[in-house]
Order: sequence, then structure tokens, then C-alpha cells
Amino acid sequence: MFESLPSLVLEFIQLERKQWLPKERIEELQWRRLKKILKHAYDNTEFYKKRFKDAGLTPNDIKERKDLEKIPYTTREDLRKPEQLIARGFDRNKMNSSTTSGSTGRRTATYFDRRAWLLGKFLLKLRARIACGLRPLDRLAIFSEREICNSFFNEFFLRQRFFSIFDPIEEHISEIEKYNPSAMYGFPSYFSLLADRKTDGINPYRIFTSSEAFDLKTRKKIEGSFKAELFDIYGCTEVKEIAWECQEHNGYHINSDWLLVEFIKDGKAVVEEEGSIILTSLYNYGMPLIRYEVNDTGKLLERKCSCGRGLPLMAPALGRNVDYFILPDNSMISPYAMTCAIENVEGMKQYQIVQEEKSLVIVNVIPNSQFKEESKQNIRSALEQVLPGVLVHVSLVEEIAREQNGKYRIVISRVQSDK
Repeated sequence: MFESLPSLVLEFIQLERKQWLPKERIEELQWRRLKKILKHAYDNTEFYKKRFKDAGLTPNDIKERKDLEKIPYTTREDLRKPEQLIARGFDRNKMNSSTTSGSTGRRTATYFDRRAWLLGKFLLKLRARIACGLRPLDRLAIFSEREICNSFFNEFFLRQRFFSIFDPIEEHISEIEKYNPSAMYGFPSYFSLLADRKTDGINPYRIFTSSEAFDLKTRKKIEGSFKAELFDIYGCTEVKEIAWECQEHNGYHINSDWLLVEFIKDGKAVVEEEGSIILTSLYNYGMPLIRYEVNDTGKLLERKCSCGRGLPLMAPALGRNVDYFILPDNSMISPYAMTCAIENVEGMKQYQIVQEEKSLVIVNVIPNSQFKEESKQNIRSALEQVLPGVLVHVSLVEEIAREQNGKYRIVISRVQSDK
């Protein structure tokens, strides 16, 4: 456990060293940690004890990597009942938690023991940021979909300030200039919008992006506008940061000393071929996640990075693709404002918000047993608060089509910008 600052410093020093180990040494370390977490999950959780027994397995049956294919996936639906996944001896009420954005119609929560939280939320991220050239005293501006208080501790000790993406960009510009961040962290779509409006007073030397897919044109636009190097990060709520770009930009380094990332096609592991991403956390003993199906796709790369790190490389496929809505007055609304507005409306098994015209939005809903006629009005009322001047129509459907990468897009805009 991390009980003191010296223990945190020691853990970070070890993290720094591990990334430079040869690939084979990292794989050996990963395998030892995998065997340990499998045994822990089997011995201490109701869910994995039953899941292994139903498959006719015990952790001792996993003798080599191909044996992992015998273990059934853990799915988002399994997280609906987190109590069955929390290990014996851990108190859910005393654990840190992270909540998904609710893209499948209802939020799910993942719980972390204290060590896992500090490792995943802070230390692994710090390792990646330092690798990208971030310096200890740099000021970081974080653009988030959640309202976070800018406390004295955050600003003067952690050297970071939060900005809400729900606020109009124009209101942020003078605040950003005054704060004068050395680096910025947020969604690429938001930085693209900020690039359209920025002034010469915003001069970060590093930009970190995550959570959305974006093309080379958008990357060049952001880097050119801010004259800053951009580093993209791939992660998910359930295990935190998965992979990140180093200064060589030769792919995304997987945090494989503490995560097992599989790329599966037709039930088999593949290399240099697009597959479903399956995750196993090697550090969260409070709520183990074994072979978690994250519903993203990606590719494991065979090449080694010229930076010299032994951490393997991957390439996310389309990642998370979200759209801003353009309203009749040409203002833009973040998709997260819309999902947050309706995520607590009862009766939706799954939903998708589609903007057909500037003044028309259709919400496709797969209803569940709690859906009532008033649910439609609740959806309309909630969205009309964040989409002024827009007609909201609710359509009940039996199925919502997936994208080519196997994912659902929760927010889709068919409206082109006037710019």
C-alpha cells in the first residue's frame, strides 16, 4: 500500500525503470502479475469464482498465453452489479470510483482500491507525461466534461486548473490567457474549436488529447494554431490510461507492465491486424477486471519504437467518435452536455441522439420495462434545456446500428458547419 510520500516516490522510480526493460522482461513481469490477479479474483470474488467454474477452469489451467482464450469476457453488462466483482475484504464505500459517460443508456461504475487508484489515476499518467516532455512545475489546463472545483491545492500544488467544456469557449479565452498554461489536456474536438477562436495569448508547448478519434488534418490544425506538439492518449474509465504516444509518435506505448491488452479477431489473438480490444487490469485488487470487453478496436504493432522503451506499441482504430451540434444561432454544443442531460431519465435501455438539421434532433430509444409515456416528455424537456430553438423528437426503436468498428455512436450530427 502507498501510505507515505516516500513510498509513492519509490513506486514511481520503479515505474520509470520498468518502461526501459527489454520487451521479453516486461512480458515476464506481466505474466507473473497476471497469474497473481487471476488467483486473487478466483479466490475472492463471487463473480469470477462462478465464471471460471462455469467454463470448467481454475487459474492453474492458464499455463500459457493462448490459454487466456478459455476465459470468458467480462462485459459492460456485468458491471451493472459491481458488488459481485468487488473482492472480499474491500469496502465499496471506502473505495475510489469512476463512472462511465452512460453511452449505452445507463452509467456503470468501477471501483478501485487505494493503491490501484494512485497508480492508475496519477503515477502511470505522470510517467507518460514526463516521457512527453512535461516538466514538474509546468501549469496544466484541463478541459473536462465534469465540473471540478479549482481549489488552492489543485492550482498551486498540482499546478493544474480545470475548465468546463459546457461553458462558451469565448468565456474561456481570457481566463486561459491569464493562467498561461504550459500544457493543455482535453478533447481534440474542443481544441479544434478553440483553435478557430484562439488569440496569440494562448501559448502551451504541449497539448494532450484523449477520448475522441481525430484525423491528421485536425492534428495539424491544432498543432499549427497553438504552435505546440500534440500527444494523444488512449484509455477508458474502467482501467484508466491504456496507451500513449511518446515523442517519436511511432504508435501508442501500452502500459503493459500493469495492463494486459489483447487484440482478438474471431476468438483468436492477432498481431498487425485489427481486433477487438480486451483488457485485464493487473493492479486493481479491489475490483478485478479479467478480460474486459471495452467495445473498441485496435491493432497490436510488431515494430519497436525508436525511443528504446520495451513497452509494446498499438494503434487504436476509430476510438471514440463524437460530434458537436451546431444550433440555429450557429453556437456549438458539446455532446457531453446532451448525454449528461438525459442520462438519468428512466426507461432507456440504450439511446442515440441524432441531429438531422440545425433545428431538428431525433433521439432513438430502445425502451426497457421502466419506459412510460412520460419518459418521452422527460427526454424532450431535458434536451430542450441544452438545445434552445431545437425540436426534439423521440423515436422508439428495436435496434441501434453499430459503426463499422463495432461501436455505437451515441451522438451523431449530420449538420455541416457554415465555416
